[in-house]
Amino acid sequence: MEKINNNLLLVESEMIKAKGHFLDYLIETSNYFKKNKNITWFLNKNFDSQNLYMPEYCKIKKIIISNNFKRKENKLLYFTEELYYFVLNFYHIFFFSFYFIQYPKKFYLFLKCLFNNYLIIPRYFKNFYFEYMKLNFNENDNIFFQSCRRKDVALVYFLSTIEQNNLPKIHLRIFLPPNKRFKDFYFYLKKLKKKLNSKIFLYTEDGFKKDLISKEIGSPKLVNTTTPIFNFYKRDFTPKKHIIGFIGEARANKGFNLIPKLIQSLNQNKNNFEFLIQFSGTDNNTKKASEILFDLSKNQKNIKIVNKYCDYQEYRNILKDITIMPFMYDVEHMNNTNSGIIYSCISNEIIPIIPTNCDYLKKILVKDSFKEAIDFQEFSKNITEIICNYEKFLTNAKKSSLKLSEMINKGSIVSNINN
Repeated sequence: MEKINNNLLLVESEMIKAKGHFLDYLIETSNYFKKNKNITWFLNKNFDSQNLYMPEYCKIKKIIISNNFKRKENKLLYFTEELYYFVLNFYHIFFFSFYFIQYPKKFYLFLKCLFNNYLIIPRYFKNFYFEYMKLNFNENDNIFFQSCRRKDVALVYFLSTIEQNNLPKIHLRIFLPPNKRFKDFYFYLKKLKKKLNSKIFLYTEDGFKKDLISKEIGSPKLVNTTTPIFNFYKRDFTPKKHIIGFIGEARANKGFNLIPKLIQSLNQNKNNFEFLIQFSGTDNNTKKASEILFDLSKNQKNIKIVNKYCDYQEYRNILKDITIMPFMYDVEHMNNTNSGIIYSCISNEIIPIIPTNCDYLKKILVKDSFKEAIDFQEFSKNITEIICNYEKFLTNAKKSSLKLSEMINKGSIVSNINN
């Protein structure tokens, strides 16, 4: 058993519900480092963890307070809440001024940050700062913002400036390309530029996101290429049956509306396979496709629908059952944001069928461990080809899985946290 030698704080500030991959990534990262790190989570105060798998070996603190209302959902309540936080900000200025005045250097650095930030204290700073100080972290420890957003990097600017003498390494991973706005993500990132790759480390996936961020901060060397951390599953060469899987949110740009057509096309063949469709939530664009799928499942026993969010353990069990997964995604969406599900496929030795022209994914996937398709007819044709040549595809899928494992083990996140 490895000796626990330091501490790791994982932060996920805006996760209110367990949707997307945010909770899964927290658990996967924790599982990876649990042998040699004491692990703490800082989560949103309103995160609903009821009936979800949460690792007992992690200290989980729900402390971060964010907006209760979204601008897109209710502008009046959103701006009313923003006005409340604007007034509260002045109280926090007086509060921190009295607190830091007993530490002259910190007081000076606090005022410096405050004036550089137009007299605005980052929204999460007060809740985060005092809980962080209780942890007694030092320069040998690590803080990892799993999906860093604008308010997170604003917090990091204040924290790294005020606590610069005993600062742990701070890791910022970006999943979604930041929007341009007043005091945006890049505003704070440029203030942290001198600390990048020394005490603060920036990560994103190769391709569109890395190119965009590198251009904004003026140097590709300051942006580390990374892949999400996963655990791995090895499957047998002779499955009892082939299961074609669709998992994730029911969105049009993820090809959800094409699933009924693909099923109807494949059911014309006589191969021994089934369909497993897991999704949570529909919108006006995907509601009709959802209704068609439920109707199909009533008459066809080879179609199983799981219409709910699946927690970490349920999700892993579903992945173990699936042998082939078509990604009928919009190509631009796939190239710009990628998909956490593709990494789930690779780490679970599932054969993916990806849209044509997904160049970044082809850097990860080994030849003949995947197929490409441009429309649902070609997806259908490729599924049949994979089933007929499954041993060849699985042999190469195992090589892709090993390649991803080596990328993680030798990657910048693991290296920077462990060294």
